[in-house]
Amino acid sequence: MSNVNPQTAVAAKDKAEDLFVKGRLREAFETYEQVKAYGEKDPRIFIRMGDIARKQGNASVAVDCYRDAVKTFVKQGFLIKAIAVCKLIISIDPSQEDIQKKLAELAAKGAAPMITPAHAAALKSEAGAGSKPAPVELKRLPKVPLFSDFNEEEFHAIVRIVKARDIAAGDYLFREGDSGDSLFFISEGDVEVIGRAKDGHEISFARLREGDVFGEFGFFSDAVRLTGIKAASRTSVLELTKKDLDEIIQHHKRVGEILINFYKERVVDRLMALSDVFQPLSALDRKEILKRLSIVSCQKGSIIAREGEPGDTMYLIKSGSIAVSVKGKAGQETKLAEMKEGDFFGEIALATNKPRMATITALTDVSLVEFSRPLIKDILGKYPAVKSILERVIKERASAVITARESGALT
Repeated sequence: MSNVNPQTAVAAKDKAEDLFVKGRLREAFETYEQVKAYGEKDPRIFIRMGDIARKQGNASVAVDCYRDAVKTFVKQGFLIKAIAVCKLIISIDPSQEDIQKKLAELAAKGAAPMITPAHAAALKSEAGAGSKPAPVELKRLPKVPLFSDFNEEEFHAIVRIVKARDIAAGDYLFREGDSGDSLFFISEGDVEVIGRAKDGHEISFARLREGDVFGEFGFFSDAVRLTGIKAASRTSVLELTKKDLDEIIQHHKRVGEILINFYKERVVDRLMALSDVFQPLSALDRKEILKRLSIVSCQKGSIIAREGEPGDTMYLIKSGSIAVSVKGKAGQETKLAEMKEGDFFGEIALATNKPRMATITALTDVSLVEFSRPLIKDILGKYPAVKSILERVIKERASAVITARESGALT
């Protein structure tokens, strides 16, 4: 590890950046060289030295600096960032393909030291003169969405084929309704996830940061984008196209399975974020709730819930459509409504402890997210706003059921 004093490193970086802005590249590089050893804690030093060397036209030195950055990012657990730097190296010198294989070998070991999240945050912000970075604490390599589940060979296949892209602050990478054939990994910066609520107004319901993954909905469903992505700051991403993924899966079938499982998780999170009932939940609470949810599949034509039976579960429709029906005064079946992805049902029996007020039939093959009574109780206890919304919905739906029974008319 480096013996360079943190304050010395900060002062040298500030001086080097000032020289860089003034175009005094040689002096800027020499100043960074004085604290190069500190790059083991702050790989941005290696990155900046590589940037300066490129501007000086010294590709071999730039590559060496970037390779040092790759090794350090892996040690610290920043795999996405390491991949992005690999792509930069190969763009400078295509003969450096070995760096991708080396990265896969390092990542597969999974036991390298890393910096803590607090220290990572400190390093990501520009430290002022005299400020003291947080101390380094050694831990195991952290889980990175998707990449941590791949073995060395699968990881190398992914790294070899992804492409690097940059997005300016405020620009959209894609908008709701665009075709979706790419999956993205954030290597630097952050983006806002922009969606539309049921009343049509646009909302920013999540902020994704370095290491996060997005774009999976359109990518896996062969559908248009259900949300937009807007760069909140200058952002760099890695892009994996559907065509590239299909090529990988031909040789590594497990890659497809890992990505599909990830997709299923993200679909449920998006449905909850856009749901009228669950909008008040924070992203962190949605993440915790996901751990307690079950996915239920029902075939077309099957009865999911029957009027008059006890009900202690509530459902959010993940995919497919269902019919809601009740019995009229004469015993005839009256169709009350149809529901589809993003709608929920079963809340009346769950909240009131009374029997099901309607029969639910699958109009297509259906995938449902199941909420248990204990889970809903916990949510309502923590979020009074969710409780108020649910009480209003229950009142409206109970009234509609009563009206349908009284009239016996089809709706």
